[in-house]
Amino acid sequence: MARFDGRVALVTGGASGLGRAIVARLVSEGAQVVSLDRDAERGAAVAAELGAEFRPGDVTREADIVAAVEYAVSLTGRLDILCNNAGMQLIAPLHETTNEQWDLVHAVNVRSTFWGCKHALGPMRAARSGAIVNTASISSFMGDPLLPAYTATKHAILGLTRSVGVHYAAEGIRCNCVCPGDMQTPMIERYWEATGDVEKAKEEMASMYPAKKIGQPAEVANAILFLASDEASYVNASFLQIDGGLLSKVY
Repeated sequence: MARFDGRVALVTGGASGLGRAIVARLVSEGAQVVSLDRDAERGAAVAAELGAEFRPGDVTREADIVAAVEYAVSLTGRLDILCNNAGMQLIAPLHETTNEQWDLVHAVNVRSTFWGCKHALGPMRAARSGAIVNTASISSFMGDPLLPAYTATKHAILGLTRSVGVHYAAEGIRCNCVCPGDMQTPMIERYWEATGDVEKAKEEMASMYPAKKIGQPAEVANAILFLASDEASYVNASFLQIDGGLLSKVY
């Protein structure tokens, strides 16, 4: 029997990168997965390929998140797992960040996570059971001069995770987050492209890690599956730092 047989999961940002890896791993472990993504064409194709359900939607619209939660519940009458994974990055120093850019990054990264948790709590509280896993970052613990808006959102996600976890634990609901280092995803590839020298940027980033390489989405997805599973039944309001040892290195 697979770990998630009979369980229903909702994954935001499921069309690419880490989201795609999460969907693939959950499906492989028996879960019925609903993937939410604003890229309707790619999202539908990826979901069909992986054996998941797909709902087009924009996480900056509360109604789209509500609709995705309701759709997931309609499948079997339950929602067991929520992975708030959708996110975006803004590469700009603070003095060049506009109010509109700041608001958009917070809408995608933080407000969508708030809405996801809020609306998933309905069916989870009714069942007195559920696991929420949010995607934070090693930026939850440090600052990046080129990513101030993004860094602020990842600090916020860690705080929200802790608050949700401690508040709803008595109702059988756990909330944790993963804090990955750099992964080879479209987001990081755009970061490399912004430097003007992709190969040099890749080499420099990899050289900072003890193993001289950055992570792969599947490696982070494995940790997310652990947090969503019964194997992590006493892990709550906490985080898993998945960075290959980067933040433990002084120089």
